[in-house]
Amino acid sequence: MQLYGIIRNPQFFSLLSSPNREIYAEALFVVYRCYKQEFLIQRDDLVNRMVATLENRMFELAAEEGEEIEDVSLSGRAHWLVRRLLKTGWIELDPLAHTVDEYVAVPDYSVKILQVLYEISEDQPKEYNSLVYSTYSNLSKAQEEQGEFLAEALLASYSMTDRLVDSLKSLLNNMRSYYLMLQEQAEVREVLREHFDRYQVLISDKIYHPLKTFDSVPRFRTRILTILRDWLADGRTIEKIRNQLVRKGRFADAATAYDETLKMVTFIIDQYEKMDRLLQEIDRKNAAYTRASVERTQYLLNTNRDAKGQLIEIIKALPRVNRALPAAVGEDLQAATGLFEQRWLDSDSLYREPKKRQFAQAEPLRATDRTDREEFEAEFDQLKKRVRDSMSDKKVLEFMQRLLAGRPAITARQIELAVTEDFIKLILGVIKSDEKGIPYRIAFEEGHLLINGFRIPEMRIERREGKKHVDG
Repeated sequence: MQLYGIIRNPQFFSLLSSPNREIYAEALFVVYRCYKQEFLIQRDDLVNRMVATLENRMFELAAEEGEEIEDVSLSGRAHWLVRRLLKTGWIELDPLAHTVDEYVAVPDYSVKILQVLYEISEDQPKEYNSLVYSTYSNLSKAQEEQGEFLAEALLASYSMTDRLVDSLKSLLNNMRSYYLMLQEQAEVREVLREHFDRYQVLISDKIYHPLKTFDSVPRFRTRILTILRDWLADGRTIEKIRNQLVRKGRFADAATAYDETLKMVTFIIDQYEKMDRLLQEIDRKNAAYTRASVERTQYLLNTNRDAKGQLIEIIKALPRVNRALPAAVGEDLQAATGLFEQRWLDSDSLYREPKKRQFAQAEPLRATDRTDREEFEAEFDQLKKRVRDSMSDKKVLEFMQRLLAGRPAITARQIELAVTEDFIKLILGVIKSDEKGIPYRIAFEEGHLLINGFRIPEMRIERREGKKHVDG
């Protein structure tokens, strides 16, 4: 349906271009806050809120062309405002309210537009804390239960991934706008206020820091990708989701539901696989903004060379010059300018400059005897042996293959860890499980257990069918 088939009032957007647009915007925000707080909005209550909120600006309200404000009191102007909102279609009278009191309804399209305008006016960037964790939580729970909510879990994960990508792109663009605002500042204090009061609070602390710590993408990406790849490999899960989508009326036929299911799964996989590039660009923009903030501050400090700046520099140099001049000249300078040097005792008053280190001629090392050389060669041989015995990829893969020992899968309780080296190989084997060509995969489960003193998570190591590892 076309936009103006939904918004049928031709005067709907006229409020935003009116000479009274600022007052209309505040009135619309009053409507939005009422909508968020109340189930039903009574017309008289809305008028009272208009009076309470816009009292200081209500008398700036001017009549529109072809209309007059007959009652110029605060209440009369508030009633006129409500009538304007009704006339332009931002609000409507509720015809289903069976009472003598009039109630106001806010159309769905008005709510959506008001939400966007309110977010812009509040200057609050999008927040997406826990979106990554929520995606992982939905998918892991659905994977574990394999119940009736597989389709809901996939739909929610698809929606959250789409929101995450949009929010990251919005963050990237917001960084650009903050950079441009930074370059417009002409005072050092304005640069510092822009950096610490706005960017630091709204971007760095609220979004960038969580993005790099507790809700970081790399923290949960591998687990999300593992679950979705298992679903693609196991056609039964995809079939369950397809059948649930058809049964619940999401799609008309099984073929369409199957195609859409694959699109959603591959969309989430693609977005998480290529998200590193977007995160790197965000890191680059954040570093560029911080560098620009420092450079802008230094530039403004160093370019203050007008009469005021030069006078400041002269005053700063007076104590040093005064001590170098004869006493009579110093007294004349003080009498002429009315300035005097003030001194006080502080923690730096007892400071002494450290003495420079004196480098003496070093004595040559004595030549080692044969016994010392033999000990050195023995230690060097041991070092070479440790290098040869280090954890190479081949040894890690051989260790994981020995754990499977021809079996299609094993659980954590079947793993034997005899020495610390086995524990380290297991860690490296888990890290490598997502690499291309690895002949096994890891599925993590809830809980941990101790094996020979080593604490490992509950997990399942499965052999990948039809895949062979080729040593490079």
